[in-house]
Amino acid sequence: MEIIIHIEKKKLDIDYERAITEYTKRISPFCRLKLFAYKDFSKLSTQPGSAVFRVVPNKHTISSEGLATLLETLALSGHSRLEFIICSEAASYTYAESADSLSISGFTMSCDLTAVVLSEQLYRAYTILNHITYHK
Repeated sequence: MEIIIHIEKKKLDIDYERAITEYTKRISPFCRLKLFAYKDFSKLSTQPGSAVFRVVPNKHTISSEGLATLLETLALSGHSRLEFIICSEAASYTYAESADSLSISGFTMSCDLTAVVLSEQLYRAYTILNHITYHK
């Protein structure tokens, strides 16, 4: 599976970038994780056939087990690519508006932090799916 995270930010803070790189390394046996940062979302294009989700803060958050189930369901239904869009609430981007919403936290976080938390949750979901102990 290929997972792409689109983030509305020209450049990530170095510490957040390091954290995402670490999770990208950890998740590499299970899928390919890529992050693309955009200053202007007008250059964003999602691939046809991708399952697209906009990551939003909401009190109805998805659990790690729920995210694992979602990933498994999407893979079994033929999706080989997932795309997550992380943008500020003020952004009104066509893909973001038409995408399904996914909440990983009830808190409103910066785009950088949201990308880190999403990366960690994806890693956690794949450890659940592959019966790997997350905390050692």
